[in-house]
Parts: sequence; structure tokens; C-alpha cells
Amino acid sequence: MNGPKTGTTAQPRCSWARRRCLKPYDRKILDSSVGSDTLRTISDMHVAIFVTDGVADFGFTALLEAFGMANSLRRELPVPPDSWDVQVVSLGTTVRSGHGHIVPTVHLDDVDCYPDVMVVPAVNVLDAESLIELVSGPGNHVVLQRIRQAQASGAHLAAACTGTFFLAEAGVLDGSPATTSWWLGPSFRRRYPQVSLQENLTLCYGGQVTTAGAVLSHLDLALSLLAAKSPALADLVARYLAAGNRKTQASFSVPEVVARNNSVTATFERWVRAHLAHQFRISQAAHELGITERSLQRATHAELGMSPKDFIDDIRLERATELLRTTTLTVDTIATRVGYLNAGTLRSLARRRRNMSLAELRSARPTYGK
Repeated sequence: MNGPKTGTTAQPRCSWARRRCLKPYDRKILDSSVGSDTLRTISDMHVAIFVTDGVADFGFTALLEAFGMANSLRRELPVPPDSWDVQVVSLGTTVRSGHGHIVPTVHLDDVDCYPDVMVVPAVNVLDAESLIELVSGPGNHVVLQRIRQAQASGAHLAAACTGTFFLAEAGVLDGSPATTSWWLGPSFRRRYPQVSLQENLTLCYGGQVTTAGAVLSHLDLALSLLAAKSPALADLVARYLAAGNRKTQASFSVPEVVARNNSVTATFERWVRAHLAHQFRISQAAHELGITERSLQRATHAELGMSPKDFIDDIRLERATELLRTTTLTVDTIATRVGYLNAGTLRSLARRRRNMSLAELRSARPTYGK
């Protein structure tokens, strides 16, 4: 980024830890309510992609590709928006990516000014326990401090996948809605109870922060930041990248993976699968598991953010989707096999949870399959 100049002499660069060097925070971002389409005016965008050792190669390069494509395509528009000034920054001059590649970076103290947007991509750690140990470890205390300084400066913060844990650990998501990778939801919810977690969403907007879900959601995150400046440019970039509309990551969630970190919910999930084709009451399940119905409700709410009934519906819908895509069974037969008396209940569930008809679920086979 270029610092402000007086005449032909540039003013001294400002250290993030010592000095503010800001334009007014007058950019076009989504309002604090989730899903809001209320927009404010946006000015020139300076983006810092803040990386650490172990940065996830795919997510990181997806961000670079999206912003690079935007800069290449912006003059295709009748009124081109300003270019995106993107810097890859870290606490040193290089980092090693999750797959061992050396990434050259700008030292944070050598950045001219606080950025308008700071993006924290994922790190290549999938296990929640190891991830929490990483973000909370002594080696990353300075990282968390710099994230808090960026927020205090007025920068818009953004993160995707495991990168969201850095924002949460820094405390900048407290009181804000947020999402993360679907399989990390239970651990995130336990570690950061002050965050309003909505892990079913691919993108989640707070007043000064945007979070995104699993790895491919880095692209959704980048497009949302582009759209805040120029919706037309974001649409053009999405077309060139063949990026689809993935408002929810709920359809990718695997219930047994989500439940496995808690003995009660994991046992409940196995019991439900064993009785999937039968009609049963939640009280029956709790009784056979040797716990009270209230204890079961507390466990699923604390671990999964949902009621036992909603979790049962998720399991049934996931199994029904699998049967729709891998068999030629009729909808009525599939509904019976997953425990519903008629197909109408299954249709309503698919529409409510996936915003899709059963026919759309059946036809939505992966494009990379045969």
C-alpha cells in the first residue's frame, strides 16, 4: 500500500503497533443483522491478507485469485471501480504454508497504514483440539493482539474456515453472529459462548466482521467483500470463476461427525440411526439411553445448537438425500425408510432445511461425478 504523500515526499510509514494512519471508514458493508442487505458507501479498499505458518494453500490462493481476477476485470464495467490493493502480511517476511510452500510476505510493521479490510484465511489444522491449542498458544499472542488492533483501527475483519478461530480467540467476535466450518461448530460453541454461532450459514455478517464456513467458502468470502464495493464486479468475477450460489453449508454437514465430540450426542445419533425407520418419541430415546429427556435436550442444545427433534430431522434428511441420489426408490418409499408416514413431511423438511424440492435434491448430484 502506498502511504499518504505531501508534495513528492512520502510521510513516514506507520507501525501497526504505534500509530493510526486511516482514511474515514466509509465503505459499503452489510449491516450488523445477519442476511441484511442494508449497504453503506464504500471508498478505496486496501486489503491485508494476514497469514501464519500453516496457512491453508487452497483458501489462501482462492482469496488471491478472486482479488486478482477483480483487478483484471474491473475495466470491463462501464464505470470501473478502483482497484484492490492487496498485501500478504505476517509477523515476518515469509511463512510456510500447510503444504510446505514458502510464501513471501510483508512484515506487519512495514505496512504503510492500517488496512480497510483484514482477512485471516484458514490454517491447515482440521482437528478442533489441535486448532484451539494453536490459536491460544504463546506463539500466536501477538497475532491476536494485531487482530484486536486492526478492529480498533476501524478495519473490517474477515475470516474463513479454521481462520475464524483466530478472530474468536482474539475476542473480536463476541456479541456478533458468526459462522465457521460445519464440523467445528460444537467445539467453537463451547470455546466461545459469547459468539452467536450460526454454522449452517456459508457467510455470516456482523457489524465490523464477515465470517465464512468450510474451505471453499474462502471464495464466497472474497466475493462478498468485492460485492461490498461493486456488486457488478463481484458478479462478473463469480461468472469467470464459475462460482455458484451456496448460501448454506448445511447440506454438506455430516451429523455423525458433528456429534462425535460429545458422548451423549454421539450415542443419541447412533441410537437414532438404529431406529431410523420407526416412529419414536424423544422420551423413548432418552429412556433407552439412560438419561432424562431434559438432559438430552440440554446436551444437543449445548453441543449442536439445536433440539433433539431438529437433530433427528437432520439425520433423516441426510439419509433421505443419500437415497435420493444413489437409488431409484420412489419418494414415498424413501420417506418410509427414514421414519416419516408420508412423503409430504419429507418434502416440507427438505424445503425448510435445504430450500430445495426433493426433485432438486435428487438431481443435485455432484458435477464432478458421472
